This record gives sequence, structure tokens and C-alpha cells, in this order.
Amino acid sequence: MTESRPIPVGLYHLLTDYECPAASVRVLRMSDEGDAVGSHVHRRSMQLYVAIEGRVAVEVDGVESVLQPYEVLAVWPGSVHRASPVGGPAVVANISIPPLGADDQVPAAEPSGAGTMRPAGGKGA
Repeated sequence: MTESRPIPVGLYHLLTDYECPAASVRVLRMSDEGDAVGSHVHRRSMQLYVAIEGRVAVEVDGVESVLQPYEVLAVWPGSVHRASPVGGPAVVANISIPPLGADDQVPAAEPSGAGTMRPAGGKGA
């Protein structure tokens, strides 16, 4: 894994942060208590958002799609995007190709809770 990981955008529980030479995978849990992946953009990486549990709203360049479990949405470099749970907690996998570097995740704005990641075991920063 690269030494420097991206600064979190939004408020969520990071369950897995894995990297290999071809891709990186982050698995996130968002509660229904205001958790969300805040608006951001990637310069190099494309991402695949995969809903694992619950429903996830993913907005890409102003167009919202609601993913059901096991549905996938591609987000291309340069696209402003964000994600949030719909109607309850949700778990989403975020696959970045090439691997997500610290300089490749740029907040589009400073949403409430930006830069806050909750530990997998509970609430708080």
C-alpha cells in the first residue's frame, strides 16, 4: 500500500482499505445518521461503486442513481461525485483503477463533516 492515503471526504466507517499494483479497494459503511461520502473528484482514477448492503445514492456530475445491493456504477476521472445511504445504513465498495493516491482525491466543496472518517468499531473521528 502506498504510504500516503487520501484524506477522507465525508463521514463514514472505513471497513477495508486495500491496495495492489492495479487497483485499490475501500469498503465503507454509512449509517443513516448523516453519514455520506462528500462531493469530490479524482484526477487519475476511475472508480466503481458497488452496493453491498442497503441502498446507496451515488450522484455523478449532478445525476443521481440509486444502487440496490450488487449493482455497480462507474465514475470516470474528472467527474464530481458523492454517495449517501438511502432509507437506512448501507455498505459500499469503492474500487479505484489505478490505485487511489493521496493527491488524486480532491474535495469539490467543504461539506459538513468533510475530512472525518469514523473507525470501523464505532462513532467519532
